[in-house]
Amino acid sequence: MDPNRSASVSPWQLLTSVRFAPFFSTQFLGALNDNLFKNTLILLLVFESAQQGGEIDKLTNLAAALFILPYLLFSALAGQLADRHEKSALVRLLKIGELGLMLLASVALLSHNLSMLYLLLFLMATQSAFFSPIKYSLIPQHLEPSQWVAGNGLVEAGTFIAILLGTLIAGVLFRYPQGELMIAALLCLQAFLGWWACRRIPLAPSAIAEQQPLRNPARLTVRLLAQSWKQPRIRFLILAISWFWFLGAAYLTQVPHYAQAVLGGDTLTVSALLCCFTVGIGAGSLACNRLTRDRLGRDMVLIGLAGLILAGSDLFFASPQSPLPADSGLGALLAANLRVALDIVLIGAFGGCYIVPLYTQLQARTDIGNRAQTIAANNIVNALYMVLSAAMGFVLLGLWHWPLETFFLTLALLNLPMAAYVVWSRPGWLGASFQRLRPKRQL
Repeated sequence: MDPNRSASVSPWQLLTSVRFAPFFSTQFLGALNDNLFKNTLILLLVFESAQQGGEIDKLTNLAAALFILPYLLFSALAGQLADRHEKSALVRLLKIGELGLMLLASVALLSHNLSMLYLLLFLMATQSAFFSPIKYSLIPQHLEPSQWVAGNGLVEAGTFIAILLGTLIAGVLFRYPQGELMIAALLCLQAFLGWWACRRIPLAPSAIAEQQPLRNPARLTVRLLAQSWKQPRIRFLILAISWFWFLGAAYLTQVPHYAQAVLGGDTLTVSALLCCFTVGIGAGSLACNRLTRDRLGRDMVLIGLAGLILAGSDLFFASPQSPLPADSGLGALLAANLRVALDIVLIGAFGGCYIVPLYTQLQARTDIGNRAQTIAANNIVNALYMVLSAAMGFVLLGLWHWPLETFFLTLALLNLPMAAYVVWSRPGWLGASFQRLRPKRQL
């Protein structure tokens, strides 16, 4: 039997495993709380600004910046802590901190204390920045190598489902007279359930025999990035993963505007298209484990990029020449734009097929003693790419006034140089992609 071939591991079996289920529940509830809180704050900012004549764009962009900034500032320190200490204990400390933050957030939300909410958003993002290196370094410690693709697929699917649910729940509950109270209660409940779940995460001891001293975060960030950049294989994986977050940030940011300006939809249309995108990523992430013939999923990366090129390009041609009337309704709008909805599902699905093997590769190619720090370096570059994605959207759409369809076509075609970079850096992956197209041999 080929040692590189992926064993058939059901994601649903992992979800009932004591080595994975508590961890998955903890990370899912944490991501849900992050996005529910962030989107509630944005809605509150929009409401308060409309009442007081403030500048909505500046306030919401400040909130987005505060959500990304901790990943740039603290990821290196978070990675070193995760490598130095037993990880399940760190998770419990972080979840206790999250519970305290959510209690304070409830008070700030009900009192409309925007300054306090901004501070809490920054602190919540900081908590997430410290959790992320632990999250991706726990999987290789708790699962067998043949289960890594399935485990990473579940984590990616769960993360994007949490992003969608946080957005939808905030939008639905905020409309009710007691909506802020319901959101506050939900934030605290989810934080408590996350703490309860994390208590059952198995031990994940540090592999470092000698404890390194903590360093200045700025110097540590520079040193960590320099060390990762010197390793060609790690550098390639970090850049390839960051490309996914560049694309994901661009699509998630512009799909709402596309739904309104190009399709002629309302908030329900926005929610429907975001559902299509999220369901696609979840399905692609989970299907990657079933489709791959390689234990680490290398055969799926170029297939994912090819799908992103084709589906993203077709979105340009499928977009209507003019939006439907505002009173058309969601059913009529989706019926008239089924091809658009399918393209968005496929973009998400091929994105899931692309990203899961890359995270699995990153885990496999790093030593257990510095795995969390390497993931932290990856998080820093991911954040930089997301900022670059926002800057690209600002220039092309805000300053140069490109049509959204042209912007999406540009995103699709930018996958071509990324595919060329993958083939140039890892020529064996091209062969793996063609190899999987051959019929399976009976063993």
